[in-house]
Amino acid sequence: MTKELLHTGGFDDVLPHEPIIPAAHDPAKPVCRGLGGFYAVERRLAWLMSVILFTAILYLGLLMAAQVFMRYVIASPFLGIEELAPILALWIYFIGMAYCTRERDHIQGGVLTLVTQNPRTVLSVHLFGTLVSLVTVAVFAWFAWDFAAYNLSLNRKSTYMRLPKYILDFSIVSGFALVILYLALQTFLEARALITDQITGQFTGQFTGKGGN
Repeated sequence: MTKELLHTGGFDDVLPHEPIIPAAHDPAKPVCRGLGGFYAVERRLAWLMSVILFTAILYLGLLMAAQVFMRYVIASPFLGIEELAPILALWIYFIGMAYCTRERDHIQGGVLTLVTQNPRTVLSVHLFGTLVSLVTVAVFAWFAWDFAAYNLSLNRKSTYMRLPKYILDFSIVSGFALVILYLALQTFLEARALITDQITGQFTGQFTGKGGN
């Protein structure tokens, strides 16, 4: 891809807009006005997610190393590890999914900015995508809760260590619930920016002062 093919004077012209993210890294932004109390609680929640992720990743690594040692060095594998590993992996996956949503770190192509440089149009498309994501995750969360409630009613347990199955299920429910929280917050912030015309300054510096031109 070259500048000539893109018909632009520089790559800065086609860099994607910096989207509004749920995490308030800059609470002073107008779009975050009045949410100080909420973000004080949210930062504690983010810290808790970080602790869960760090602990689960650490223990999963140690379990894998222990399993390799026990199986291939002393030829005495512990079957309980085969049940513990998926539990830790699921908590890592779904809490990580929520934390990624908080930071809006999902992979983005940035193709939209090749079509339009209008900040209002780009933010409107972002808002539409956020709403679609919110509805989709809500549907999956409903099925996850239904499945977790079913396992809880049966009191199902693992074969070897007799661990309750709902430990696995609640990782899915918790992950989806947190994603819904952050997508709802993201929807509110994006809609607020559009309604109150607080678009300039919410994106990268290249659009500052250009408004909707």
